Amino acid sequence: MLSAFVSAQDTRLVTVDNIKLEYIDIGAGDYTLLVESGVGMGVGYWQPLLADLAKLNVRTIVYSRAGNGQSGSVDDISLQASNNRLAQLLKIIKADDNKLILLGHSFGALHVRTFAGSHPEKVAGIVLLDPSHEGFHNALSALDKDWADRDNSRLNKMLQQQPEWQQLQQLYHRNAVADSDFTQELPAVLVTSSRLNESNWWIGHSPQGKKVWRQLHASLIDKNPNAVHFVTDKSGHNVPLDDKALTLKAIDTMLLMLSAG
Repeated sequence: MLSAFVSAQDTRLVTVDNIKLEYIDIGAGDYTLLVESGVGMGVGYWQPLLADLAKLNVRTIVYSRAGNGQSGSVDDISLQASNNRLAQLLKIIKADDNKLILLGHSFGALHVRTFAGSHPEKVAGIVLLDPSHEGFHNALSALDKDWADRDNSRLNKMLQQQPEWQQLQQLYHRNAVADSDFTQELPAVLVTSSRLNESNWWIGHSPQGKKVWRQLHASLIDKNPNAVHFVTDKSGHNVPLDDKALTLKAIDTMLLMLSAG
């Protein structure tokens, strides 16, 4: 039985663009589940779920983007560059033969959406766990600009050493992630945290902020005829750790949707 903890023998390294990328490769099935993590996170974040993921009827790949975990660092951590490295990783480990189910948590959801846009022929469906949304900063500013600016300044000071946070800020200011977004066309399962007051100061965790969060999430699938939206106040933003059962249910729902298609 696979340990719930990442060990040296569980974690592998492969060279892509002259850097090492760390990944876990577990399970087997007709689909490959590719997991994208939040800001600064990687393989280690998913330790509590590995044993459960290994039991699913899918091959699961969890990896650390450049600069995270044991993966090497690079100057270009844009969505496009990260997705190009991911495509090479999948090819090298022969994980691009099966249809992909892309799972993205938080910032990882932006990678998932843009990867699907660049490689629609490879993707069977997407699972988004409390996904970051490029319009969130502007929407919070529209609620209360002074409050939003104060909070963003505080967050920037807290996370100024995290390159992926700076990348997310650029995406917020551009209010765009890609020319092609297949979120409305691919089978999709979306999980939104509606829990209030995870922090006692950030506008994003206020009732007004959570309302905007839910609306932005709903907009990702509002024209999608093959989508399921779970909204929960039992989990905070860290859905994979706060509610493992719901995370697995989201994956199971996607597999059910694909089997019925």
